[in-house]
Amino acid sequence: MHSIDEIIESEIKRPSVFIDESRLYPEYIPERLPHREEQIRQLTRLFKFILFKPGSTSIKALLAGPIGSGKTVTSIVFGTEFSRLAESKGIRLKYVHINCSKSKNPSGIFRELKNQLGLAVPDRGLSATELASSILKIIERDNIYVIMALDEFDYFLRSARSNERYLVVRFYDVFDVEVKRLSFIYIIRGTPVYISSLVDDLTGSYLMKNIVVFNPYKSRELYDILRDRAELAFYPGVVGDEVLEYIARLTGVDVGGDGNARKALAILHAAGKLADKEMGEGRASRVTLNHVRAVFLQEYSSIVDIIDSLHYLPLHELLVLKSVILTLAKTSSDFVPIGMVENTYREVCAEVGEKARGHTKVYMYVMDLKNRGIIITKTGMKGRRGRSTYIGFGAAPLEPLLKKINKLIRYKRLVR
Repeated sequence: MHSIDEIIESEIKRPSVFIDESRLYPEYIPERLPHREEQIRQLTRLFKFILFKPGSTSIKALLAGPIGSGKTVTSIVFGTEFSRLAESKGIRLKYVHINCSKSKNPSGIFRELKNQLGLAVPDRGLSATELASSILKIIERDNIYVIMALDEFDYFLRSARSNERYLVVRFYDVFDVEVKRLSFIYIIRGTPVYISSLVDDLTGSYLMKNIVVFNPYKSRELYDILRDRAELAFYPGVVGDEVLEYIARLTGVDVGGDGNARKALAILHAAGKLADKEMGEGRASRVTLNHVRAVFLQEYSSIVDIIDSLHYLPLHELLVLKSVILTLAKTSSDFVPIGMVENTYREVCAEVGEKARGHTKVYMYVMDLKNRGIIITKTGMKGRRGRSTYIGFGAAPLEPLLKKINKLIRYKRLVR
């Protein structure tokens, strides 16, 4: 039996695929924000008056988009860098980020504001309006300006009463002061149309004036994000481009995914964890496509429906599908040309004593498998000539799927 010291020491010395896996955590704030440069520009154009005429107006911006579209991280990066720039120009600007799912009402929001600013304001027994008034007096005295980002603000809009929404959205209609030291970033999950359904006539026009839209990420954009993080999180050579491109194709909004960068990074992280475990067991040295497939199947169980649909495929369609999997596994690629699959198919047919079908029939099987959502096809590949059909296999791990297909092939040959 090993001592505690020996267990700890062995874990410390154990080889790993990771340099720093925290770079893949949802809360990690990167230095670069690929494909969110335009949103940073829009925010700068809105808030630049704090640098030129501080306090002349209270600026409000609404960041709108689906989950995983970069709203929160963009707000934090912008707020941090913009306040740093303001400080360098002699303006005491602070950025505060508050989550409205935790600070659920105006009192909670203003309490969190004063805590993050480190203000000595006793809040017990004070109403939200009294607490906000006390904060304004102190930041006026100390010559402080604040950008307050309210994340998950849709949660607040759904739960707050009308007078509470009015206080937070039309703040300086409640507090008629000359110097406007508090500006706002409202972060909301959803489209502008959805947001308009959450507001009333009193708050809607104020909230919807300066909208910064965050669209879901396309696969190429997700690839860039994944590449940046992979370089920080993994040792060189551990994660190949084929893995990053595969995850990007699984999740990109332009190829049927939801464009969620958080999901893409979570898949990469989980695939890395699986590879890391197998490295410790001497079974892996890098993150592979099969690690991604295994993670995706575990996390997104709807893939099981695809496996169940295999029972309804005719024998030769199963043989073609088996050939796709064998060719993908042999080449360690996520897409292979149909010609390679046909070569494998002829070999598979010879092994089981079946007469191989011709090209037209094989192509029909491939199209049926595609229409059933079992495989993916594309015409042409970057860096390759011609417009041949290339075939890939969704997200399920290949090895257990191959076992399932082999069982079905044996069964269908017996019962026909």
